[in-house]
Amino acid sequence: MPSAGVRPDISVVIPTKDRESRLAFALDALAGQTIDPSRFEVIVVRASGQPPQTSSPARLTCRFLTLEGSIGAGAQRNLGWRAARAPLVAFTDDDCRPAPDWLECILAAAKRQEGGVVQGRTEPDPDEAGLLRGLARSISIQGTSPWFETCNITYPKHLLECLGGFDGSFPGAWGEDTDLGLRAQDSGAVFSYAEDALVWHAVNARSPRAALSEALARDTVAAVVARHPRQRKALYLRLFARHAHGRLLLALAGGIALRRRPLIATLFLIPYVSRYRNPNRGLLGVALGATQLPLRAPIDLIEVVAMARASVRYRTLVL
Repeated sequence: MPSAGVRPDISVVIPTKDRESRLAFALDALAGQTIDPSRFEVIVVRASGQPPQTSSPARLTCRFLTLEGSIGAGAQRNLGWRAARAPLVAFTDDDCRPAPDWLECILAAAKRQEGGVVQGRTEPDPDEAGLLRGLARSISIQGTSPWFETCNITYPKHLLECLGGFDGSFPGAWGEDTDLGLRAQDSGAVFSYAEDALVWHAVNARSPRAALSEALARDTVAAVVARHPRQRKALYLRLFARHAHGRLLLALAGGIALRRRPLIATLFLIPYVSRYRNPNRGLLGVALGATQLPLRAPIDLIEVVAMARASVRYRTLVL
């Protein structure tokens, strides 16, 4: 454990709210990193009103901060990176579990590119893979992502200082990480992808009510595109926030236009069903995907409605 006068090589910032058990898993994973504990620190930023329940593992240098009046994870991350003592700041989330060599791989990648932004690989937690069905959600990032998700990304602290960090006024709970990444690109920052810097993202089960609430809140993509028009190229067909949205509308259009020709209408449904198939199960995987439609389709449709509503608000069409 480093003394107060020794500057670590990298700081890890984790915002957290109401997920103390998940946070404990994340801290345990960080305590098992392959690099010497003196080379990194962890800064956990709790939302206001959240009672501390999780303590730091013995081998981990961890500070717990609280942001009073927190309006979102972006503001929590700002408090965390500003308190960081290291020249590199790695962001992850309280429902993520870094692989043992995560920080070792990030430091190696950062050294190779000398001062750029490093994005790592994210996969659903293999210990929870069996839960990834129905309305459950996780995150998979298998290459350079144009959305710059903060579940696994590292910025030089001086770049964060130059950019002012995350925009605390950004609407909603999503999009502030994309906005920061795009502003970093505009500043000339170099981005790289480190496949071996792996984080496992939890599989979060959701009730229909929770999924509906989340779908209604997922309307910030239009705000991102309004601020950064070039981000439209990251959309599916330059219009849809998710592949599922475009394929669902295709299925609905086919069903309406071809209601008297059910076989042809079914062909329009196949691309949407394929979004939820199990790729490892062949035709059975397609059938299993079809069984999820009664749960998935209403939530996807609500997301499209929320996107349309935001499109009007920001005068930028995104569905």
